[in-house]
Amino acid sequence: MRYNMLTYLGEAGVNKHKKRLWILQCDCGNTTTAVAAQVRAGKTKSCGCLAKTRGNLKHGGKRHPLYATWCNMKSRCDNTNHPQFKDYGERGICYCSSWASFPAFLQDVGQKPFPEATLDRINNDGDYTPDNVRWADRKTQRINSRQITLVTIGGETKRIMEWCADYNITIGSVHRRLKCGMSIEDAITRPKAKRFQ
Repeated sequence: MRYNMLTYLGEAGVNKHKKRLWILQCDCGNTTTAVAAQVRAGKTKSCGCLAKTRGNLKHGGKRHPLYATWCNMKSRCDNTNHPQFKDYGERGICYCSSWASFPAFLQDVGQKPFPEATLDRINNDGDYTPDNVRWADRKTQRINSRQITLVTIGGETKRIMEWCADYNITIGSVHRRLKCGMSIEDAITRPKAKRFQ
């Protein structure tokens, strides 16, 4: 179960006021304990990191590490003078209306899981929305870029997702194989290893 930036891990008994407590994992990586009713009602949204972050949002969040990520996302979609506008805004790529606000964006995407993480759209033709973005490493993002979505196998060129459907393999499995050093063709076409019963 997920509530805002928190994921339920288990029960933690009750507090001195006999309120039920939950153990929760926050998107920032911390584990915390909170009153279950407060979490379900949306009154507790994080381990406390969101409140600390809001302390940096008095001037629009400019001091927050993810503020530049948010600005770049918006600029690629909105600013016709941005060098990458043709690959985003001109193609019709936009961001969900709630992400016009930095705190809403931050609440949905959470903190970076590792320092080199970049914001990546899962469906490269889709918009920036909570269900279509993830934190990814640079290699995964390159694999998911438009330049590699067209793949030629046996003289035939198709979108990578079409090849995945043909070979009954998930894009996640292809990404894992590529990280292990396989070529794009082998990552898609090599049969899954059979497990011994």
